[in-house]
Amino acid sequence: HGVCSTFLADRARVGETPTPVFVSNSHFGPPEDGAKDAIMVGPGTGIAPFRAFVQDRVASGATGRNWVFFGDQKSATDFLYQEEWEKYLADGKLAHLDLAWSRDQGVKVYVQDKMRANAAELWAWVSGGGYFFVCGDAKRMAKDVDQALHDIIAEQGGMSIEEAQAYVKQMKKDKRYQRDVY
Repeated sequence: HGVCSTFLADRARVGETPTPVFVSNSHFGPPEDGAKDAIMVGPGTGIAPFRAFVQDRVASGATGRNWVFFGDQKSATDFLYQEEWEKYLADGKLAHLDLAWSRDQGVKVYVQDKMRANAAELWAWVSGGGYFFVCGDAKRMAKDVDQALHDIIAEQGGMSIEEAQAYVKQMKKDKRYQRDVY
């Protein structure tokens, strides 16, 4: 037994009806095809699953490129897993590490700003079959990142707004655009 199951078992009363606990299967994970590129956008604690994604892809010998967008308030105090990301970048395991700090300078910079600044290359990865993942705040960040993705696809792909919406819808259907937002 693990810590949690032992804790619960110790508190269960004989003869009482147990409370059911359901664990849902998550489909949020790196591309099954290791040759596919992965773009990961995870500001703040949203970076955690992408650390695991990159670790998994490195361990499995995946040949697809990895691109991480990370941000938070201050680089000096909020750069989660800094040494690990920098090592992956130096070792060529990360093609790009784009950082957005909202309080380090006079003008706030967010991950969606970094996406827009790299629009042409981001479109090249997406249009080439790359996967796009987002994890973190559902209230603002995820919406802003989604809007930036739609805008980039429309502008760089030469599409109308409706065509870009259809493109993103197909990405979701193909599991190439996945979100874990909270």
